[in-house]
Amino acid sequence: MFAALFSSILSSLIIAAHFFRFGEPGLVCVSVLAPLLLLSRKRWGLRAFQILLSLAAAVWLHTLYRLATHRFAMGEPWIRLSLILGGVSLFAFFSAWLLGRESFRVRFGGGDTSRVQVWTFLLTAVLLAVVQIVVTQPPVGPMLLIERFFPTWGWFEVFVLAVYAAWVSGKMLNVRGIPVLRNRLWAFFSAVFFGQLLIGLWGVLGEVPEATRFLMTGNLHLPIPAMIVAGPLFRGSGFFMLILFAATVLLVGPAWCSHLCYIGAWDSVMATKRKRPVRLPLWREALRRWVLLGVVGLALGLRFMGVEGVWAASLAAVFGVAGVVVMFIGSRKTGMMNHCTSYCPIGVMATIMGRVSPFRLKINSSCTDCGACTLACRYDALKREDVVERKAGIACTLCGDCMSRCKPQSIEYQFLGLKGPRARAFFVVLIVSLHALFLGVARM
Repeated sequence: MFAALFSSILSSLIIAAHFFRFGEPGLVCVSVLAPLLLLSRKRWGLRAFQILLSLAAAVWLHTLYRLATHRFAMGEPWIRLSLILGGVSLFAFFSAWLLGRESFRVRFGGGDTSRVQVWTFLLTAVLLAVVQIVVTQPPVGPMLLIERFFPTWGWFEVFVLAVYAAWVSGKMLNVRGIPVLRNRLWAFFSAVFFGQLLIGLWGVLGEVPEATRFLMTGNLHLPIPAMIVAGPLFRGSGFFMLILFAATVLLVGPAWCSHLCYIGAWDSVMATKRKRPVRLPLWREALRRWVLLGVVGLALGLRFMGVEGVWAASLAAVFGVAGVVVMFIGSRKTGMMNHCTSYCPIGVMATIMGRVSPFRLKINSSCTDCGACTLACRYDALKREDVVERKAGIACTLCGDCMSRCKPQSIEYQFLGLKGPRARAFFVVLIVSLHALFLGVARM
């Protein structure tokens, strides 16, 4: 135990000194804080620390190769340097191996959820690392917020969000707590998104340059989901958000609407004001498609007619305000997500395009037709006839709220050959990693 703790902490401090020498304060902070993962007393924290130690060993090998190659080309001594850096790399690998021994591993609990949490930690870190490395130049500039204020500190944000994602994924595996936790996380993301927008607008209007860094660029559009598709069609450019939306739907299907939409959380707050939802009329399905066609047609029509951007933005603002009215009146009155299921064109696109994703919500043969899931669904996707057919309707957003009410546990996720807990574990890894990614990069 002592050898594992001493060697792992020493390895972290040595790599921290290396990063300090090369002017990487963000990585210094990550290296110093990494051993604190052991204080979680959970298996995922142990595994995450092992991964970081292995990465430290890889950094030493890369440094060895780079410096030794340079010295060899210059005709300078390189053998002693190689032996030293190679030894340091082996020491980091050895430290990671010690932490994986049975005598040490048994002291860390949470074995049932650790694998999901480790994969969530790793996937989140990889996604954010790609953003940190690739997106660094104007006009967008660094995507990670802390990098805009403190250069090279983006790696610290990557570490914090990866740890946060691992913690959240462990909580999400508790089926009974899904509705409350999902809505809290959703509201948190929405608050962060609009909080950054308000600070950025204050910076623009008050001519405070530092505050404008909370905005992605100087080219703003209204924070209305419909603008994800209408904006690029009207401008003929700026397809980043549309591509991000399409990629998300491809990964997790229509779950974008129940986990990642920055304004959908408002609709959820209004809908949950009523405990027992009321079934929506049948014409809702046709209405949502007409709204989508209308938004797309209007955006293209305004573009071809050469209408100025200010007038197009005014129409978009009216559409957005009407959507808020739908939330505060329709959703609150019926207990259903009226805005998301009947009014929002992006919601229609997500549920239709979501058919491409292999994720499905199925009802197995143990169902007793009790109707509890119907009362839990706020998207009108588990009507009586849907339950009889043993599959959710097209409006399903894979929110998982119904699973918390199903006593015989008859509702499950399916993904290609995966079923039940495995499919749901895979879904949790993806959706929580995307949640953390969006927290780090989603800005106007």
